[in-house]
Amino acid sequence: MFATILLLASPLLPQQEQDLGGQVRQLFADKCVHCHHPEAESRKAKREFDQAWDLRAVAKKWGDDLDPESALLIEIAEDRSMPPKDSDYAPITEAEAELLMEWTLARTPMPADGNPFVDLEMAALYLPQEAKGVSAPVEKSLWQRILILLGHFHAPIIHFPVAFLLMAPLLRLGYLRSGKEACLNLERFCFWMGAPSAVVAAGLGWLNASNSGAGGHDLFLHRWIGVGVATTAVLLLLLHARCGHTKWYTLLTLALGLAIAWGAHMGGEMVFGDSYMHL
Repeated sequence: MFATILLLASPLLPQQEQDLGGQVRQLFADKCVHCHHPEAESRKAKREFDQAWDLRAVAKKWGDDLDPESALLIEIAEDRSMPPKDSDYAPITEAEAELLMEWTLARTPMPADGNPFVDLEMAALYLPQEAKGVSAPVEKSLWQRILILLGHFHAPIIHFPVAFLLMAPLLRLGYLRSGKEACLNLERFCFWMGAPSAVVAAGLGWLNASNSGAGGHDLFLHRWIGVGVATTAVLLLLLHARCGHTKWYTLLTLALGLAIAWGAHMGGEMVFGDSYMHL
């Protein structure tokens, strides 16, 4: 399999005295491919770019043959922002940054040996999928495009109900400590603002998941926690005037805060990866 891949990787440029492509291939092997590949733990790195195993994809995504000086690779090299500070790998050195800029300004030549693959095992795994070709995209109707766009609003809108509904348990604790009715009045206001928007955000979340093709256990828990939070918030809003002073209402309000924190944490891990909050 590896031999076949190497045969497919014909040299894009003749042999050069300085093999910039070969040096950059080693740089990506040392600093980049660990996170930017399809099976990476970091969902953020995978979402932004998952083909660091192939220099051709790197050049296409981050280079610019027409205007190399404006290529994103130049910006990354100048800032030395990759790998990020929270990565297990040290950021690129000044010499590595200069190499990356030189490679980009030279219009990203491939290695002199004709092998553009940073990781041959990944190439063996994913190249057969590329060779099959990609079928023509299905034209989406206007209604489908509207639903997809609405689903994308889940991420910005969800912060609104989360902010208000997290304030409610804090105000409940303030009432338990001080006994002031003002805390309960503010708590009811938080439910008025948070409960309806939580229903909207939960609906948009389901819409986003159904159109994105996402799945898995984490998504299952995240979306049902969201449904539970929205339902509980509406229930607490409707019963606030009649049952707001009862013990079970207090316990349910505090449990709501814990559920929101759990659901928000799971949502963050789905976006940024399981290890995002780990030391």
